Amino acid sequence: MTASEATRLSGQEAMQRLELLATVSQILDQSTGGFSAALDAVAEVCVTDFADLLVIETISHDGGVETASQRTSARHGLTLEPRWTPIGASVAPERRPLLVFRPSSDSPRESADKAPVPTGADGEPGRVAPKPGLAAGLRVLDQVGAQSMVVVPIKGAGIVLGWLVAATGPNRRGFRPSALRVASELAGRVGSAMYAVTVRREMEAAAREQSRTVRRLRRLAAAATNLAGAATTQAVLDTACLEACAIHDAQGAMARWSKADGSTVAASSGQVDRSAAERAFEAVTSGQVARGEGWIAYPLPNTDPWQHGALVVFVSDDMPGEDEPVLSSLASLIPIAFERALGTETALKHEARLRAVVDSSPVALLELDQDGTVASANKRAQALLGWPPDRSGWTLPGDLGDALGALAAEVIESGSLVSRTASAAGRELSLSGARLPPINHSDSSSVLIAGVDLTDIRQAERALIQAQRLDAMGQVAGRVAHDFNNVLTLIIGYASILRKGMGDERQIELITSIEEASRRAATLTQQMLDMTRQRVDTGAVTDLGSAVGGLDAVLARVAGSGVALHIGSGPGPINVRLDPSEIEQIVVNLVINACDAMNRQGRIDVRASTVSPPPEVVREHELPEGTLALLRVTDDGPGMAAEVLSRCVEPFFTTKERGRGTGLGLSTVYGLVKDRGGQMHIDSQVGAGTAISIWLPLQPGPAATAMRADDDRWPEAQTVEGRVVLVEDEDDLRAIAVESLRAIGLDVEAFASAEAALAVLGGPPPGAQADLDVLVTDVMLPQMSGIELVAALRRMDPGAPVIYTTGYTGSQGIPSRPGDPVLTKPYTPDQLRLKVAEVVRAGRLRARSGTRLP
Repeated sequence: MTASEATRLSGQEAMQRLELLATVSQILDQSTGGFSAALDAVAEVCVTDFADLLVIETISHDGGVETASQRTSARHGLTLEPRWTPIGASVAPERRPLLVFRPSSDSPRESADKAPVPTGADGEPGRVAPKPGLAAGLRVLDQVGAQSMVVVPIKGAGIVLGWLVAATGPNRRGFRPSALRVASELAGRVGSAMYAVTVRREMEAAAREQSRTVRRLRRLAAAATNLAGAATTQAVLDTACLEACAIHDAQGAMARWSKADGSTVAASSGQVDRSAAERAFEAVTSGQVARGEGWIAYPLPNTDPWQHGALVVFVSDDMPGEDEPVLSSLASLIPIAFERALGTETALKHEARLRAVVDSSPVALLELDQDGTVASANKRAQALLGWPPDRSGWTLPGDLGDALGALAAEVIESGSLVSRTASAAGRELSLSGARLPPINHSDSSSVLIAGVDLTDIRQAERALIQAQRLDAMGQVAGRVAHDFNNVLTLIIGYASILRKGMGDERQIELITSIEEASRRAATLTQQMLDMTRQRVDTGAVTDLGSAVGGLDAVLARVAGSGVALHIGSGPGPINVRLDPSEIEQIVVNLVINACDAMNRQGRIDVRASTVSPPPEVVREHELPEGTLALLRVTDDGPGMAAEVLSRCVEPFFTTKERGRGTGLGLSTVYGLVKDRGGQMHIDSQVGAGTAISIWLPLQPGPAATAMRADDDRWPEAQTVEGRVVLVEDEDDLRAIAVESLRAIGLDVEAFASAEAALAVLGGPPPGAQADLDVLVTDVMLPQMSGIELVAALRRMDPGAPVIYTTGYTGSQGIPSRPGDPVLTKPYTPDQLRLKVAEVVRAGRLRARSGTRLP
């Protein structure tokens, strides 16, 4: 501002102008709510202290001019339209400041009838030529009814950024030339601020763009890392879809890969339009990106023509162009990760298969390092050595460790396969070792040792040899028993005949001694047959409770003084299809096993009763419904582990030391119970003892009772009528039997072979077999056995009554009908008479009642 101008301004006006400029600078410097708000605040201040109209016009991005801020005051008579039309470019086309005013009657310098006079920048009217745009300025002056108007370009760093337009109303003194300098100062300060803001915005935009670029690169790097970490092909596609959504903030993504084997892997994330995805997969080609409404599909390139894939991203219409290269780069990473995951899956499958083969192998496999450390072991090796799954507990027993260490050293030294047998940890092992090459150059070689536990095989071999010996012994014993029982039957028969003719008491005593000796010999013979497991089902029905109660003395001797033995039974008869010797065999075997398990210290309870098992027990143990006989033997011993419990009824399986058990006790009991239609269940837990339950069907018939000395004597002078066919291949035995039966009035036809008897029974006269009251036949005959003879007879007469005599059945089988009576040799003549008479009388009784045997 010049000195002359300053003298024309009053001190108050100068101070107001200075305060105005300071306030504007402060507004522009402290603006935080956005530059538009700052311009509005500048316009507001200027309208209050400088002009009645102030408009800030700015050049927009497209080169046009727009109103950035507008403030007016109507108190001095301005009449403005609500919307301002920018005038800066037309009033000041050369982009130089311009002051336009008209003198009025109120002006102290000019009269109202003078034409408007433009002034230059120096304020001296008429000294400058008319400026371009003056006419436009005068039109605006008239349009708004202003007294004066200032138009000043807004510049920043020499660049025109817009125009500042200020005007005074007709009721206010017009601008003086000095106001042009104030307006120019205002425009300069606004221009500097606008330029700074523009520069800052451009820098921020560049920073944002750089940040977006860095963020995209980071996302792409993170996507590459995540894809590299995906271990399966499914995980690769899942990760790819998630990363595609994250890179673009897409609505959803879907990926699909068709393998060479025809299988397909697919994944999706977010909101997926399935029908649009199918169109996208069909549209995409191996080298071209496909686009559709709301989606873009990228091919997943690979070198295998038999494989192809695609990534479909569901996008909005305004997807930034810079996102496409990132998504394309992501698509190029997917096949690499997919192929790597495919190889990993294949390797894992091969490893899993190999591990399954190794773990399921019945051969124990160990890997030993050169220092003797166990590097790996399969499940069979862990079970064999009792190792836990945790490797920290894998330590080799001393003797086994020495044997394996020596084997490994020999393998490393020789470099070839080495095999040997060893005995360690109480087991017999077959060992083979081979050198394993190192995986890495820094590793040392290790040794793979395969071990086969021969203990069970050797035990089975010994058991087989023992069983073969028992079988051979049984065949010999059976033949001997058959002949020996025939001889004993003769001795007993002749002794019985001699008894009847003797009157001397001394001679009767001697004959009695002969009979007792014969019975003892028969008992020894039966024990020998029991030892070889040769026994016939006699069909006998026995009271289980009474039989068990009668074993107290035998069981007390078996158990010993250290075992508290308790024997009991329920009330009433418990009739089962077992003879007393079979019951004794079952109970004694179970008690012996319990005593051995308890080391003959503890308590054993043996109890017989009748029970009606609940439905769940019937289903669990496959029992017949109704009331059953129950034999239960319990002990408080150490119990059995699960692996022992699962095998305890197997033949020849035993946990006892060598020489102390054959492993046939429980298997014999189990087989006998099953043969009699029963079931056996063993409940045992380590530390909780063992309970063995045997269920047997109850028998409706009367139980056999122990005979008194004179119960097997034929009453004197008693006779019975009937026709008997006797088949016995021993001549002397046949003769005694015929004489004994005929002596009580029976009509006896005797034959030495089954063929001869069948010729008579099946021959003329027709219907002759109906006169037969009983067929008495030995089981073992020279050619056709007694059982075969009975079968042929019953094809002709199903109800024919039969009595078997036997000293041994061997492999000839058992009676075809369980109810057929069996007379075991040796027998006395009176026992033969009683049995035959019983069957004959029963047949005659059925004949009178009109019933026949089935």
